[in-house]
Amino acid sequence: MKKFLYVMLLLTFVLIAGVSSAQTQAEGIKVALVVTPPGKSDLGWNFVHWLGCERAKDSGLVQEYAEVVSTETTVLSDLTLLAQSKEYDLIIVCGWEFLDALQVVANNFPDQNFIMTDVVAEFGEDEPGKFNTLSILFQQEQPSALVGALAALLAVHYDYPHVGIVLGVEGPVLYEFEMGYKWGVNWAVNWVKEHHPDLAAQSKFINTPEKERVLWTYTGTWSDPAKGREATEIQIRQGAVAVYAVAGSTGLGVLSYIDDHHKEQNIPFTDPPFAIGVDIAQDWMNPYIIASAMKRADVAVVEAVKLIRAGTFKERVTEDNILWMNFANQGTWMSDEQTLDEFMQYMVRLGSLKEEERTKILEQWKELRAAQPSWVWEAIDELREAIINNGTVDIPRPFGDPEKWHIEELRAQYG
Repeated sequence: MKKFLYVMLLLTFVLIAGVSSAQTQAEGIKVALVVTPPGKSDLGWNFVHWLGCERAKDSGLVQEYAEVVSTETTVLSDLTLLAQSKEYDLIIVCGWEFLDALQVVANNFPDQNFIMTDVVAEFGEDEPGKFNTLSILFQQEQPSALVGALAALLAVHYDYPHVGIVLGVEGPVLYEFEMGYKWGVNWAVNWVKEHHPDLAAQSKFINTPEKERVLWTYTGTWSDPAKGREATEIQIRQGAVAVYAVAGSTGLGVLSYIDDHHKEQNIPFTDPPFAIGVDIAQDWMNPYIIASAMKRADVAVVEAVKLIRAGTFKERVTEDNILWMNFANQGTWMSDEQTLDEFMQYMVRLGSLKEEERTKILEQWKELRAAQPSWVWEAIDELREAIINNGTVDIPRPFGDPEKWHIEELRAQYG
């Protein structure tokens, strides 16, 4: 009996020690997040990375994290100081503008773990960065195709001639947003022709020349809401049923213009013109946002931290230095009730949103979606399933597969 009690006590001690060790490991993990101006207040791409850090901390995966707002002129110094401090188990670099600096610092500090999001960090075969840097890429063409299809279906339903998209700085990543959106528009046109031929024959949108259906504007900036408003006003006046904002803080001007336009014209929130958000479920920001194309960097951040916690980060990098996020792992998505409410619950807990506001926003969002015809959502569900079932559809990827997809050839085809 004494021997049995001794064994049980020993097992209990081992289990407690094991739990304590795991907790200590989790509590000791620290993360640095390096972002472009204005930081998390962009309520978009920077914010969703910050949200990932919040989720990781909330779930006990990290002890603490630091947000560092950097620029192209300061990022080399900022990254060097962070790595020199040896304080952080993982440094996450958000913004393709920081790629060159990241590649230099990763080689200079081989023992530091780095994440580069939205672009591939490239190193020579024997360079240290090849073994300490994981690039996280998003198939942004997938949610862009879905919201492009949605915009086109709404244009058919409300008999508008155009859909719109306002973008930031022209480059390979935004080419996938642009072409995914245009491809989705084309898919929706073909879907309507097949399933509702009578509607298609009378549609102002479908009868608009293919290359003129999508109004698109590159503003050349991520941080000028006034330029976003200006571009949106032009597109709305030309007859866009919805405008997709893919421009960081500049995109906030898109959302605010749609909001003001509805109020000034006394248009019900269930009627067009609509806005389409990006990166996070921006649907909460005003009741005229019909959907958002989500690049869930928050999911990616949590997955990266899990690798650090498990002690398998460098092993994963050595095997494959790219982590793809897409519909299959919900690293990209189109906003739905679950993702919107999940996001707003974080906002409530952080004190940025009141519980009664969350409830009201969710009720309005449901009313907005319900006001659109059921066949619109049937088409969207069909396309979503086709994207998830990899290989069913072939959406252009000028960034992910540049040898196959060339932006000028795609624009010659889609406008």
